[in-house]
Amino acid sequence: TIVYLACSIIQCIRNKGKLSKIINDSADIHPSDWTQPNKVLPYLKDIHKTIKNIANSLISTQIPVIMEPIWKTQGKSPRLSCNCLDIFVWSNLSMLNLFLPSKPETISTIGRQERTMIWLYKMLADYSMSGQFDWARIIDELSYNTKNDKAFSINGLHTHPLMFCKQLVSPRITKDEIKNIILGGGQNFLSPERRFDAIIYNSPDLFK
Repeated sequence: TIVYLACSIIQCIRNKGKLSKIINDSADIHPSDWTQPNKVLPYLKDIHKTIKNIANSLISTQIPVIMEPIWKTQGKSPRLSCNCLDIFVWSNLSMLNLFLPSKPETISTIGRQERTMIWLYKMLADYSMSGQFDWARIIDELSYNTKNDKAFSINGLHTHPLMFCKQLVSPRITKDEIKNIILGGGQNFLSPERRFDAIIYNSPDLFK
């Protein structure tokens, strides 16, 4: 997803020269070795500033990049609420809120979120110089002793303030509509390994 995010930002800017100017005007970021955490740490505040400057230049042209479905139950029970389904759309700029640190000046180590910020900056910076970036090499070489299985990890405590609205409190699609969404007995082919799958699989009354 971080690669798609970088590409979508590039698509919004549409001008390699403009991106290069924002990057060059924001800060002088030239670690002697991008693969070494201690060489990159001193530049994290400037990397953060540069990404924010890029984002500020794209406020009016940001585009959707991820659709996130939500489903709601009655408290902690496995029973769906009457109004139970909706979807949120994250723009490329709103996604930055998921991993950009709020206080970059206090960072002392490179964790997943910080590493993702570095990845995004490096992809954009490389593109601004050569018109392309090698995402596989960036992700592989700039691992900083953190596993490469996820760009970043985030929980509901962080996303809730960003997503809170009346649609989260009362989703727009009712459970009575599920039978018009899952057709042809499709619920019988689910493998209930996840909670939502299990609720659908074990709720035959939804399809009467």
